[in-house]
Amino acid sequence: MSDLAKDQVLYGVPRTRLLSEQPEDVPETVVLPLHFQKEQQLSETNLLNKLVTFWGEVPIPLVRLLSPEKMLYGFVGLDDDTLSPIIRPGSFVQIDVNQTKVLNGSWTSEHDRPVYFIELREAYAFGWCELKRGVLTVIPHPKSSREIRRFEHPREAEIIGRVTGVAMRIARSATKDVEPGTK
Repeated sequence: MSDLAKDQVLYGVPRTRLLSEQPEDVPETVVLPLHFQKEQQLSETNLLNKLVTFWGEVPIPLVRLLSPEKMLYGFVGLDDDTLSPIIRPGSFVQIDVNQTKVLNGSWTSEHDRPVYFIELREAYAFGWCELKRGVLTVIPHPKSSREIRRFEHPREAEIIGRVTGVAMRIARSATKDVEPGTK
């Protein structure tokens, strides 16, 4: 019974639910990023660990599913609408560094197509990708303002990993929302 929470993380939970109380033998908090560099531009896509200057304690139930020992985390720049509206600017993405091979195939929908996080030597990018004859093509969502970009692989661009999770805002805060029927 003591391994039940760990098994839920491994095998998933079929229904939406609140995170439960922690068992007594598990620490109550974990250290996570709480303050970002002021000089760093949040308008650009970057790895989370390169943006953070202050780390603080956060309750374990909030981060139990993050797997920080196996994953990297990235921040989608506030000006980066590459995959908007699927992944909006300002989102945090979870990156599986074990999935660096670009998958080819036909996808049943834009949501099924793999998204990759890419190092461009002086910057970072993310998007749908194709790799043919040493050329990595980063493909934006058709509704974004971005153009298709091509890079020599691996000289100009390298796959860091596949995006496997997203945390993003889907609505503005209540103070900014407009009541239905008003302008």
